[in-house]
Amino acid sequence: MRVKVSYRGKLIIACVVLFLVFAFLLSWVQLQREKDHAKELYRFQFAIISDLTAGYMQHYPVDSVEKFVAQAENLALLVPEVKIRILNPTGEYRIGDSSHGVMSDYFEEPEVQNALISGVGSGIRVPFGAKDPHFYYARQYEDFMLWMDMPFEYSKTLFSSSNLFPLFLLLLFFVSICMVLLHSDMLRRNLSRICDFLDSADTANLDFEHFRLPENETGLLLRKIIRNYQQLQQSRDEINVLQEKLIRHFHYVQEGICIFSPQREKIYANALFVQYISNILAEPTFDMRRLFAAPEFQDMVAFLDSHLPVQPNDAKLPSYSARIEKNGRTYKVRLLVFSDSGFEVSLDDVTQLEQNKTLKQEMTNNIAHELKTPVSSIRGYLETVLENGMDDAQKKFFLERAYNQTLRLTDLIQDVSFLNKIEEASDLFKKEPVVVRDIVAEVASDLHIDMENQNVAFENALAPEVVVNGNRTLLYALFRNLVENSLHYAGKGVVIHVEMYDQDSTLYHFDYYDTGCGVDDVHLARLFDRFYRVGEGRTRKDGGSGLGLAIVKNAVQFHGGMITARRYKDHGLEFVFSLSK
Repeated sequence: MRVKVSYRGKLIIACVVLFLVFAFLLSWVQLQREKDHAKELYRFQFAIISDLTAGYMQHYPVDSVEKFVAQAENLALLVPEVKIRILNPTGEYRIGDSSHGVMSDYFEEPEVQNALISGVGSGIRVPFGAKDPHFYYARQYEDFMLWMDMPFEYSKTLFSSSNLFPLFLLLLFFVSICMVLLHSDMLRRNLSRICDFLDSADTANLDFEHFRLPENETGLLLRKIIRNYQQLQQSRDEINVLQEKLIRHFHYVQEGICIFSPQREKIYANALFVQYISNILAEPTFDMRRLFAAPEFQDMVAFLDSHLPVQPNDAKLPSYSARIEKNGRTYKVRLLVFSDSGFEVSLDDVTQLEQNKTLKQEMTNNIAHELKTPVSSIRGYLETVLENGMDDAQKKFFLERAYNQTLRLTDLIQDVSFLNKIEEASDLFKKEPVVVRDIVAEVASDLHIDMENQNVAFENALAPEVVVNGNRTLLYALFRNLVENSLHYAGKGVVIHVEMYDQDSTLYHFDYYDTGCGVDDVHLARLFDRFYRVGEGRTRKDGGSGLGLAIVKNAVQFHGGMITARRYKDHGLEFVFSLSK
């Protein structure tokens, strides 16, 4: 287990180690000085002995050396344990020793060689067979050389009880430790201030004006940290504002936009992109990564694989553009790659519709046609009653037919007025929190008899928590027209299903489908046009104004969403739409 040591502990350990090294070096230097001093004393003693010996030998013959030795010992002139050798060309004599040798045997001794060169030589070494070092001294005279030695000893008084040097070292050690503890404690307090500042920065509870700063290097460092933090906070606030503006722009722009990371993870997708992807793919989804496996986007994925990662020296970033035909609509796909290998995918609905003039003319013709049929019927019934003699039962029959046509005409006028009100006076529709499940349940209850007559199974899979801030009347009209459209055109024995399959921070995403006969892809893009008729399959057999899905589209747009239609599993009709929370 690794032991964690604080900064203060590490500093104390470092100071102790440094002090021990310093004390060792200082002691070693002091011991060397004492040793050098002892060498000087030995040289001085040997110089005196050599001068006395040489002076005696100048007045007495060599064979009287033994007498000199005896006299010197009696006079206590010689240092105890000293050995004196007199060297000359013929041989060697040892004072105090009866053995003799040949001078040539000593020529290789370092102090003898130094004496032959400079007149005096000395040195310290351990003689053969001994354990302790000896101090050797040699001095050259005119016709002989004195070579002396004795055990080398010096007084190691550094750590003796009478020496104050150890006490001085201990005192210095304790003073140093106290200084280290004092300054480390000051450093700890300053570091604690920095930590307090950083903790305050994490909680966004900063008080720069009353934050106390020390007047030292730590205070200077903390001032720089605060200044850099203020600049960083200012830059972060500016980035957040720009990011909010950009997200709002993406949210309201009339184009589906999704931004991906270099790892192909979704960073942001606006509601329109989710709507378009759900219409292009096989089923509604909020997982934007599914587009990389969709066959409609394989050319884009191949382009992306061949151009990622982006090289730093690329002068031009890659881009891609293509078109996708799906469910009767045409989408323009654009891919923009960023310098960090992230990328943006945008979808734009560029379905080619008729020109506005043609649309207005067609709508006028449709309104005239829709009005002509009930008016002509009413006129025919009334002319029959007026021009032909009839009994009361026959008159009642034709008048009831005329009345039914007036009801149809009234419904048509009401639907047109309702659409115009949504488009031109939407501010008249007040908003309130509405539980969507309750609205759908109310629609199912009102149309319960029609569902039973056609053996229709209705599935309300909405959760009670789905609450939309919208207009209750428009939401009721939205779901009622969807259900009536299924009842009129899907056929008998079908299933009607409605659910909320996903949500984001601003929108609920809904899926509505029936399992009826379905609609060909060529008609899907125009189902929401006013009075648009499907040539086959879903013709208006049961009457109706032809404005139901147009009302649905406008109700969805009133609630800040989008709606698209597509085939449901090749045999039904599906509506994918969103509503603002």
